[in-house]
Amino acid sequence: MSGYVLTPAAQADVAEIWDYTAERWSREQATAYIRAIQEACEGLASGMRISRPVDVKPGYLKTNVKSHFIIFRRDDAGLVTVVRILHSRMDVERHLR
Repeated sequence: MSGYVLTPAAQADVAEIWDYTAERWSREQATAYIRAIQEACEGLASGMRISRPVDVKPGYLKTNVKSHFIIFRRDDAGLVTVVRILHSRMDVERHLR
């Protein structure tokens, strides 16, 4: 089975990213940014997007989208679970505890 799901923390990250982007730039920009994140998640689920290991959490992978990292894991059936979506300046280790 392929596909992807977002944890509650990742869902909260998406909401925060949208709110920040809409406030700072525009609603249209926020929607476009979230669409890019969704497309990246779809690419991970289909195996068409490059990722690399997360050094601080064995079994976790990451890929970047614009200024953010999508942190995820993949199960044996191929399902991608998006754990967090963090800005590149954030401390990944602290947010994955």
